Amino acid sequence: MGATAVISPPKLLRPIHPLVWVMVLMLAVWGAGVFLADQKRAAFSSSDAGPPDVSERIVVRDLDNGAVGIFHAESGATIVRYESGQGAFVRTIFRSLVRDRRVQGISAEPVFILYTLGAGNITVEDPSTNSRIQLRAFGEPNAEHFRQMLDSAIILSSIQHDSTSEK
Repeated sequence: MGATAVISPPKLLRPIHPLVWVMVLMLAVWGAGVFLADQKRAAFSSSDAGPPDVSERIVVRDLDNGAVGIFHAESGATIVRYESGQGAFVRTIFRSLVRDRRVQGISAEPVFILYTLGAGNITVEDPSTNSRIQLRAFGEPNAEHFRQMLDSAIILSSIQHDSTSEK
């Protein structure tokens, strides 16, 4: 009897196991998700990339008897003072920013920037840590506290500029 030769197909033509196709498909879906998430993040971060409409620097200090004072950074004038038990939302926002400063080992006096980016958006930023909180996300009544602070700081800046221009 003669020997029969068995010819096997080349390795590239053999069928690929179905689980391999599932893994390839999962990898493709994951890659598309990462790409789309990155695109959305880039669009979100560039949406507020323009310069602020209005900005003012403020200083926050703990005062006697548990009070918290918010002062105009340039003039030192008081913008608002919250006695113990008042201004819970404002206190919480500034506490979170001060906590970020402590975590990063920054011990300088907390100077923050309040600014608007149009459409009623108001943001508080700590330039030392680059932490930002968009206050409108917490509701209009809460953001309004910071808008009033910003308005007071703008008035104090205009008074300060007027008094220096008269000299």
